[in-house]
Amino acid sequence: MANSSCVETNTATPSRKEQEMKQMKETNKSLKKGSVASRTGLVYWALVFANYFSLSIGLVSSNMLSRFYFMHGGSRRWVTSLTQSGGFPFLFIPLAISYYMSPSSSYKPFSCFTPRVLLCAVVLGLLIGFDNFIYSWGVSFLSASISSLLLSTQLAFTAVFYCLIVKQPMNFPTLNCIILLTTSSALVGFTSSHQRPAGVTNIQYGLGVILTIAAAALYGLYLPLLELLNGSMMKKKKLVITFRLVLETQIVIFATASVFSCLGLAINGDFGMIKAEAEGFDVGEVKYVLCLVFGALSWQMAFAGTAGLVFLTSSLMSGICTTALIPAGVLSPLVFFHEGFSAGKGFAIVLSIWAFASYLFGEYKQKKDEPKNPEELPNQKN
Repeated sequence: MANSSCVETNTATPSRKEQEMKQMKETNKSLKKGSVASRTGLVYWALVFANYFSLSIGLVSSNMLSRFYFMHGGSRRWVTSLTQSGGFPFLFIPLAISYYMSPSSSYKPFSCFTPRVLLCAVVLGLLIGFDNFIYSWGVSFLSASISSLLLSTQLAFTAVFYCLIVKQPMNFPTLNCIILLTTSSALVGFTSSHQRPAGVTNIQYGLGVILTIAAAALYGLYLPLLELLNGSMMKKKKLVITFRLVLETQIVIFATASVFSCLGLAINGDFGMIKAEAEGFDVGEVKYVLCLVFGALSWQMAFAGTAGLVFLTSSLMSGICTTALIPAGVLSPLVFFHEGFSAGKGFAIVLSIWAFASYLFGEYKQKKDEPKNPEELPNQKN
């Protein structure tokens, strides 16, 4: 972890040339301390593993707790929407630890947020807030295993938006991945309607499928935009992106999403209904509170792990890692909620894993065929 979260390289010097040289030296020195590019070896992979572990535990458990809420009498979609973002205060714990580990740092918390950067983070927060709501609306009509399969389409949307936003050309494995995940979602949507939760009509089930795929699409858009924001701060604002700055960005984004959800709760009149809903919860008021608290914690684990992977690798790799959790996301509800397992679900899992493997192989082949950076080649002239 870097000793400081951001480094500003604009300093006053006698000449423009000396100023540019000093900026380059300071930037390179900062990169060696805390940038993504310089992180190699055991520390780097330990960070990757820690973030993927956080994503894995958070994503699977949050999906299960969302279904648990609706299974036992919960019906307030704005409440579950707030749960997805309202756990952002948990992020102050690792942020405080990072400050404690760097007591000599002169960096002031959130000092890197210029008005433009803050505006971009707020816009991303509004996007996530809306995404949380339509996800809550969609999963209220679906079983946990089906919603997990539908959310796997996020990789396809991430790949498309990554090509459009980050300007990464689309290759055949990417296209194959998109086709397979689309086929998998269509298969789940058309063959698993008989496994919908009790009391859900065919129209509600269809709406749930559409809204869950829409939520996956918006989150697929969010990841490249987050990477673009990091790149913009690094290139235009001359800032070195470190894990501390990533946490601060996440706090701003999810605080904004929480405000968005609170407004929804207020407009819909749900604040006054929470106590009555807790009292009427099938498994008791205490478990209602625990469901929401641990739901908020698990969602932040998932989102923080995702942001960490975007920081350490890329938005695409983050999407790939999420898709790799499909089997766990589908099998967990079968074990804990005793959901039915059909041939359609099994084939959809196979298609999703095939898409994941196809995309991963395409990325590996593309990286292997890329020419090495001339600056990294040994000087053979001497």
